Amino acid sequence: MEFRVLDLFCGAGGFSAGLDKVNGIKTVAAVDFDKYATETFKNNFPEAYVFTGDLTDAKTKNSIIEKAKELNVNMIVGGPPCQGFSLKGKNLGLDDPRNFLFLEYYYLVKEIKPEVFVIENVKNLLNSENGYFKNQIIEKFSSLGYILSYGVLNAKDYSVPESRERAIIIGSLTNSIDLPQPQNCPVTVREAISDLAYLASGEGVFESDYIHEPLSAYQKQLRGKKLYNHIATNHSAFALEKLAMIPPEGDKTSLPKELYGKQKFSTTWSRLKWDTYSPTIDTRFDTPSNGRNSHPVLNRSITPREAARIQSFDDDFIFYGPKCSVCRQIGNAVPPRLGKAIGEAIVNSYGKRMHETDNFTIINGDSYSIIKELKKNNIKVNHIITDPPYNISKTNNFGTMKNPRKGINFGEWDLDFDLYSWISEYVDVLDNNGSMIIFCSYRFISHIIEQLESNHMAVKDVLIWQKSNPMPRNINRRYVQDTEFAVWAVKEKAKWVFNKPDNIPYLRPLYKTSTVSGNERTSHPTQKSLQLMEGIIGVHTNPNDIIMDPFMGSGTTGVAALKSGRRFIGIELDSSYYDIALNRLTAKQLK
Repeated sequence: MEFRVLDLFCGAGGFSAGLDKVNGIKTVAAVDFDKYATETFKNNFPEAYVFTGDLTDAKTKNSIIEKAKELNVNMIVGGPPCQGFSLKGKNLGLDDPRNFLFLEYYYLVKEIKPEVFVIENVKNLLNSENGYFKNQIIEKFSSLGYILSYGVLNAKDYSVPESRERAIIIGSLTNSIDLPQPQNCPVTVREAISDLAYLASGEGVFESDYIHEPLSAYQKQLRGKKLYNHIATNHSAFALEKLAMIPPEGDKTSLPKELYGKQKFSTTWSRLKWDTYSPTIDTRFDTPSNGRNSHPVLNRSITPREAARIQSFDDDFIFYGPKCSVCRQIGNAVPPRLGKAIGEAIVNSYGKRMHETDNFTIINGDSYSIIKELKKNNIKVNHIITDPPYNISKTNNFGTMKNPRKGINFGEWDLDFDLYSWISEYVDVLDNNGSMIIFCSYRFISHIIEQLESNHMAVKDVLIWQKSNPMPRNINRRYVQDTEFAVWAVKEKAKWVFNKPDNIPYLRPLYKTSTVSGNERTSHPTQKSLQLMEGIIGVHTNPNDIIMDPFMGSGTTGVAALKSGRRFIGIELDSSYYDIALNRLTAKQLK
């Protein structure tokens, strides 16, 4: 699918600058009321149709809708200003008159009905008033048929040399879209700006401070030699005196107190630090007293080009207008690399891996977001049997997830896992007589039971897996851990399945098997025994029932389901484990 973007409240175009780097995404239209911002946008996106106007004006709005449909817009992005999260303690939310532009954004989504929309805003959008505002947004867009994902992303996690937290809400008509995972490739201030010309206060590459004419191809080739917007603010003599007293990478604590003036905050009159990321670049980065904006070693604030570099703009992205507008455009922008990461997540979700046969369907994705897609499509299953991460790993004594585990560290996927909130979502896809069997650590049995019961599930028993060959430990100091547990619960008032063998007078909730070994063994460090899963499935499900595992791992539950004449739906986030599961299930299907 090709995504054609309408960028609302586009500003200079940081969001679009990132999105357009993703194969399959192209910005075709944009709108902003700031004439200098739209001038910047037009010159950097010459193929896009750019409106300069007020979204509250009916004529402008209708023109945008008409043009969007003409251009086949199927993605809308933007950060509508939202100032009124509450008013004097009252939970007015979207009814607060200060949020009128958010309602204009909603109206355009409603009228254009794009496949995808993205809202970018301050992080308080999601947590203000205990989520009241967020819940209103979810309700409003869900009523239009959108599946929503949301969270707070920090630009520094996406190769931006700046800590900048933003709330991101993504809506899709057909897909569950995971927010991008942190990329773990930090970029420092030194890497971003240290190669730029070392200008003094008041100096610039060009005599004229700011550009008002479109650049020629030759001018753009000057990148690396002469950089547009690389002009240092002309500071006053008193400001220069203060700056000269601040040591490299220092702050105002080194200044004599009589020079502090009225600036009482510890972050004012401070220099950036070379080998870490910058604080958030705002619209007043050219003012030394505004915060940690000054150059790490030079006696001046950073230039617009340096600020743009820290925001992750390319050098050939030129900003137009007077100085105050250029600063505002840069400070208000979505960092392009953050926009690119969001775009990649969207494109990847539409190309997500999925394998479907008559007897099984497996999906490579995040079960926390895919459940929204399943619910929208009215998917129902008979049973959920799953072995989610236990959250018992420790970060020491561990090599790699692809090798057998060391100690009790199973991998990153078992660290800080949300153990409980998935339960309420997945209860909704169980049929009226459905059941859940959830493996868990003994530490969390009571919490799992509490979650199940609070979601209208009746807990019947705790199953015990006793391993005949448990992992050795310090036998002179500790008991050998030879058991694991699973909580069995059924829907309230369900006619649940319980297939007690006729030749066993009293069926105990005890399953005795060895741990996995031999040809059955995969690289998954917490793989369950196939004999164990077959035994559980035989007792708790019927032939042709649909069994779901939201945390499929290497696919043992699915293999056991197919061997037992059941059908299977599995979800797995890790692509390597998904591949293992696919190979195992396909091999079983062919037998």
